[in-house]
Amino acid sequence: MMELVKPPRLWVKVPEEVVPFIAEGKSVFAKHVIDADDEIRPQEEAIVVNEKNEVIAVGKAVLSGREMKTFKRGVAVQVRRGAAEEVKKTCQDYNK
Repeated sequence: MMELVKPPRLWVKVPEEVVPFIAEGKSVFAKHVIDADDEIRPQEEAIVVNEKNEVIAVGKAVLSGREMKTFKRGVAVQVRRGAAEEVKKTCQDYNK
């Protein structure tokens, strides 16, 4: 059954210690990238996941997937929306 399911694409994996910052909408730096999809190209949308493969943010790739894994400086993904931002917005909407 699992052979028929396509694996996710355009993902970037980051360590747990930077998850709170990225979930708040901060950019992903290349030095924090643990792994990334080799098919990512600059300017494409990317999904940022933690080590448990849980989605924590989405944004625009600045580097290719290979560059993200190789480079140790610079922004890898410019985060557009973090998971913590979405939760905060939902709570504010609920309290209106």
